[in-house]
Amino acid sequence: KDVTVRDRMVAQAYEDYLSVVLDEPAVIAVVTWGFSDRYTYLTSFHPRSDGAPVRPLPLDADFKPKLAWNAIARAFDNAPKR
Repeated sequence: KDVTVRDRMVAQAYEDYLSVVLDEPAVIAVVTWGFSDRYTYLTSFHPRSDGAPVRPLPLDADFKPKLAWNAIARAFDNAPKR
């Protein structure tokens, strides 16, 4: 339920995934399904069993960048230039 731990895990998943994907030269675009936790469908479709808020997206419910935002930026910064 610790938000900091969960945010760290989500950020690491974003960065790990994007780092692999962006190493492929054929990749020319990346699309995200959602931008802010405020409007994620997961809140009602797949709520957490412990009642804690879901936090899957790069911005929190107040549109402030989370660790995932920084992880995405790092993955793009470290990707081979196209």
